[in-house]
Amino acid sequence: MEWRQSWKASSWQLRQLSDPAVFDYVDYILLDDGEPPLLTLAEHLQGKRSAGELVRTFVREKGKVVFKAGRGADVPHCRTGMPSYRGLALDRYISLCEMPNPMHRLWSDGRWNKMMLAHGCYWRKCAFCDVSLDYIRRFDPAPAAILVDRIEAVIRQTGQTGFHFTDEAAPPALLRALAEEVIRRGLTITWWCNIRFEKSFTPELARRLAESGCIAVTGGLEGAHDRLLKLMRKGVTLRQAARATKAFADAGIMVHAYLIYGFPTQTIQETIDALEAVRRLFAAGWIQSAYWHRFALTVHSPVARDPKSFGIRLLPPPKATFAVNELPFEDRTGIDHGKLGPGLRKAVYNLMLGLGLEEDVRSWFDFKVPAAKMRRII
Repeated sequence: MEWRQSWKASSWQLRQLSDPAVFDYVDYILLDDGEPPLLTLAEHLQGKRSAGELVRTFVREKGKVVFKAGRGADVPHCRTGMPSYRGLALDRYISLCEMPNPMHRLWSDGRWNKMMLAHGCYWRKCAFCDVSLDYIRRFDPAPAAILVDRIEAVIRQTGQTGFHFTDEAAPPALLRALAEEVIRRGLTITWWCNIRFEKSFTPELARRLAESGCIAVTGGLEGAHDRLLKLMRKGVTLRQAARATKAFADAGIMVHAYLIYGFPTQTIQETIDALEAVRRLFAAGWIQSAYWHRFALTVHSPVARDPKSFGIRLLPPPKATFAVNELPFEDRTGIDHGKLGPGLRKAVYNLMLGLGLEEDVRSWFDFKVPAAKMRRII
């Protein structure tokens, strides 16, 4: 059988692909989980299926881009198996340290075995997230026993015991079950993952995760303000999130917070209050790393699908024939959030290094901003 080029594209921005020129370089573009699309493509190339039976596949036909939706049940996560590392020179991969941020160092300094505990997100409600797409919407966890079987198999292949669980948000109940199974089998591993800072992460659970080898968690504080968290549909309050960070920090687990500024209708006062909350979390030792991200409106998010409910007006998107990712919009507040970005980044960088922990957060900006009105976190 002759194999030609194909491209597995899990990225959401290719949903509106219309430029046939890309097929000068590839023959097929497959969306979402690859098992059914790849299987049907292989059978098509073997002459066992027609092109009309392809699943979630873009092709070029008569000079035009055609999408073959097809039908094919996705493989349950408990049956997807693990990749083979045989033949890879794992000892030749280089480590990088681009900045002193301790969580960024985890991402690039050293090598981690990548695994997913579950397909999709167990929460799948956040307003800024592409929750309508398969990689978020379809939640499908694997049992803890199978996950630990996979961990042991990867250790045997690679000789390495460090794991990064790449889930959008690892479910607390599954993490508990995983930790119990790791401890029961007497495994010694090191691992970290992304979570939601929710009330289920109690001090007792955090200690149990640490006992099983957890060294770090990353999670979204996002707007770090209760009105914004509610608008974002995060399902947590700032107080609940702070308690979760404290539980992890007390258990010796490093905590990184993702932060968002410029969310629709966010005011300058709310941004300054969020920075004050972050300052207090750093000063208390409950987070050790953080990063501010400028809000981007993506095509398949609830905000993009119902902009009026979030106080924005969509603007005409730029002409694109290959991919549509971020949508331009007009916020009724008229605030120039970009002006706040340098001060926010400067503040969090210094706070992470233990500098300015007691400073007035207004000092990080080179223009006048309002004083923080932040109340107690806990």
